[in-house]
Amino acid sequence: MGRIGMPLLILCLMPFASRAQDPSFSQFYANRIYLNPAFAGIDGGVTLNAAARMQWIAVDKGFATYDFTIETQLPAVQVGLGLHLNRDVQGIANFSTTQAGLAFSYTIPGKSNNVHFGMEGRLVQRGIDWDALVFSDELDKVYGQIYPTSMQPLLDQVMFGDLDFGIVWRNEGGIRFANTGSRKVRTHLGVSLHHLPYLFSSSAEGNDSFLNTGSRIAPRTTIHGGMIIPIRIFRGTGMDISLSPNFKLDNQGYRWMDFKHNITVGTFGLYGLVNNFYLGLAYQNRVFAPSRWHTDAFILSFGGYANTRKRTQQPNLFFGLSIDFNTSGVGPAAGSVFELTCRYRFTDQPLFAGGKRKRTSRKRILDCKSFF
Repeated sequence: MGRIGMPLLILCLMPFASRAQDPSFSQFYANRIYLNPAFAGIDGGVTLNAAARMQWIAVDKGFATYDFTIETQLPAVQVGLGLHLNRDVQGIANFSTTQAGLAFSYTIPGKSNNVHFGMEGRLVQRGIDWDALVFSDELDKVYGQIYPTSMQPLLDQVMFGDLDFGIVWRNEGGIRFANTGSRKVRTHLGVSLHHLPYLFSSSAEGNDSFLNTGSRIAPRTTIHGGMIIPIRIFRGTGMDISLSPNFKLDNQGYRWMDFKHNITVGTFGLYGLVNNFYLGLAYQNRVFAPSRWHTDAFILSFGGYANTRKRTQQPNLFFGLSIDFNTSGVGPAAGSVFELTCRYRFTDQPLFAGGKRKRTSRKRILDCKSFF
């Protein structure tokens, strides 16, 4: 898409900006607070997480999304805290969305399962560079851009508040197979509600319109889940092998969970974990089955864990890379999607978080061992 085409497309969509889909990470399991605020502080110690997503790089400047979190767990009070920063930039007009939020989670621990509740409140600022846009009344069919435009922009920045809520159930249990006994299987299932004020109140206004039309933000509901299933047949070979199916379903629009009128995107994948490395393949589509009438993609991802501190056996460095191969729609002509994520965990619990205390209860907050 050329320099003129992209601005015209943005302007055509501007009245309907609130219907636009939020950025979506292919490695959603690695960007946990963005997925669901209930994951804040899910690991002990202090955790830093960073992600970068480059989409449709063949288009002028394409789409770039950056996400950063710093979080910690307060086990004495079963609370998690997180600082969440996100920035999304689109096109040559630098249509940008910058978000800064604080996430809070509370965990109800059980003997073999946890229930996590979380909320994130944040400020959102959106901006656009009007000077980079070319309007139709500026163009002459022979000489090109020679006329002044009659378009008078009202705002180049808008700001509003936002709120998310989420709940996650996590379990560590066994699945019994014939003649194989039981095995430790980790399961999680969660629901998150994004742009919560605009889900229940039709009068709530996010003031996200540069034309000051008072448009309402489109709420988004995310349902996600996954499992880590150890494979016992390789026991004794020195290889720790597991399979991990995961899924995520996003539904965004003004009618809650309306699959007919809202934007719906489903991602379903299977990952193989061998020792501290993994390789995965996922399918993403606007419908639940492959269709040439909808934009879809196959997502290849790989990464692993490393231990950078000798005094602990638990890996504290995670890295992952994914590539989206679009098979229909705009994607093949616009270029692939690349995503890089990295997470580092300081395993020592800080003093203010109760690092010197020992837990006496048999109930505990399940750690996030391996992968998710």
